[in-house]
Amino acid sequence: MKIKKSLQIPGLALAAALLAPWGTATAADTPPYTELFKGFDACFLLYDVNTGKLAAEYNPKGRCSQRIAPDSTFKVPLSLMAFNEHVIDEHTVFKWNGQHHSRPELNRDQTPRSWLQDSVVWVSQEVAPALGYARIGYYLEGFRYGNLDFSGDFGKNNGLTNAWLSSSLTISAFEQLEFLKAMEARKLPVSNAAIDQSRQNMALGKLDSGADIYGKTGAGRHRMKATDRSTGKLRDGWFVGFVDSGTEHFIFVSNLTDQKEPGPDDRAAGSQVLKPIVLRLLNEQTAH
Repeated sequence: MKIKKSLQIPGLALAAALLAPWGTATAADTPPYTELFKGFDACFLLYDVNTGKLAAEYNPKGRCSQRIAPDSTFKVPLSLMAFNEHVIDEHTVFKWNGQHHSRPELNRDQTPRSWLQDSVVWVSQEVAPALGYARIGYYLEGFRYGNLDFSGDFGKNNGLTNAWLSSSLTISAFEQLEFLKAMEARKLPVSNAAIDQSRQNMALGKLDSGADIYGKTGAGRHRMKATDRSTGKLRDGWFVGFVDSGTEHFIFVSNLTDQKEPGPDDRAAGSQVLKPIVLRLLNEQTAH
C-alpha cells in the first residue's frame, strides 16, 4: 500500500453535574447527555459485544461520524504494530534522553506499559520512525484506521513524529469503534500476542461494579482543516476502551470538542474534561 504523505475541573456547572446523581431518573432512563456535555460538541458510544448492538448512543448532529485527530489514542494501534513487528517486546526499556518535559512522569525511562499509562509522546516519536511509513501504511489500511493520512503537518513532512497529533491523521468515533471491535474479535492483521500485550497495557483498574476497565485517552487542539498551518484554541478530547464484567463485555468510544474557546483559567486538557464524564456513564450503564 502506498501511504499518503501529503487538573482543573472545567466550570462549576460541569463539576456539579459530575458529582450529582441522575436526579429523579431511574437506571433505565437516558442519562442527561446534554447536561453532561454542555459547552461541547460530543459523542458517546457504548457497544455490547455479546449482543452485537449499541447499548447507548449520544450522537447529536452526526458528531460520531465526524473525523478529528486521534491524538494519544493512536498509541493503541501503534502498540499493536510495534509488538507485531517485534520492534518492542514486554521487556523493552525506552531510554530517556534527558530532555525535560512539563509532566515529571515523562522525565524517566519508560516501558511499553508506562508508554500507554502515562501517555508518553516521545516514546511514540521513537516507535513510529522505527516502523517507518511503509509498515505503518500497511497497518493503517489493515486496521481501516480513519483517513489513512500519515503525512503530518501541512508542508512539514513530519508524519512519523506528528501525524496523529492534531495533524493529518483523523478518525471518527464510529471508525474508532470498528477498530476496537476488530481488536476485541482478534480480526486485525496482528498476532494474538500483540493484542494481549497492548490490551493489558491499557488496564486502568476497576469500575464501581468491579468490572475491569481498559482505556486510552487522547487530547489536542482542534484543527479546522488539514491545510491549516496551526491548530486553533478549541480542545479535542478522546476516551476509548473496553469494559469486562464476568460474562459481559463492552466497548466504549467518546470524544468532545469545545464549542467556544475555554477561559484563561480553564487549563484542563480535553481528555481531562471527558474522562470523568465517561467514567460516570460507564459506572451507571454497565452496573449489573
